[in-house]
Amino acid sequence: MKFVLVMQLCSVLSGTCQEPYRPAIEFINFYDCGISGYSIAGSTIKKMDRELVEKNKLYVRFGCMERPLGEEDA
Repeated sequence: MKFVLVMQLCSVLSGTCQEPYRPAIEFINFYDCGISGYSIAGSTIKKMDRELVEKNKLYVRFGCMERPLGEEDA
């Protein structure tokens, strides 16, 4: 199995999230996927305008989805 990271930018204020996106990274285990998810989520927020994040209460949510080896995107 391999794992793909799926991320969304969300707003606590509006209760909505943007469409999910996948960084072009695949992982051979769940642990590495999770660690990278936290790292990328933190970097994403740090790159954003602080006032925008505060005003809209933005956060990044993510998950690691299991995918069989050899399965291709449709």
